[in-house]
Amino acid sequence: MPVREAREADLKAICQLSNEINGIHYAHMPNDFAKPDGSNRDEPYWQSFMNRDGSAVFVTENNGVLTGAAAVVVSTSTPYPFLTARPRGHVATIVVAESHRGRGLGRVLMSAAETYAKEKGAEDIKLEVMAFNADALDFYRELGYGNFSFRLSKTLP
Repeated sequence: MPVREAREADLKAICQLSNEINGIHYAHMPNDFAKPDGSNRDEPYWQSFMNRDGSAVFVTENNGVLTGAAAVVVSTSTPYPFLTARPRGHVATIVVAESHRGRGLGRVLMSAAETYAKEKGAEDIKLEVMAFNADALDFYRELGYGNFSFRLSKTLP
């Protein structure tokens, strides 16, 4: 399946894909995720990955319609002085249209992100997945991803 770097002209379609994944997150965590409104609200977020060195957005399409998108960034900076400053890859967001899931598009996008990170000098790549998203967690584990850390949360009384 073909994958390519996103262009500015893709932003509206990427935002529509983003609204899909945001809807899932909002349904499970409405206190943390904004309700999708069908707009291009996320455009600056996606555009930020398209307009800076060391990051990219990859897309898949079918008959001219975008079916998936993934944002990846490689950075050597760290806010923690106790971590080594070395290139690290990070998949910031990945989404495949619900109508196209199960067709290998996620694998294609993840492969593109991993290749990009490696080309930029990263030795590893990380991502986050919400605890409620068991299907995504299984998918990433199938790709060889394992636990790196746990981010815990507590609602305060």
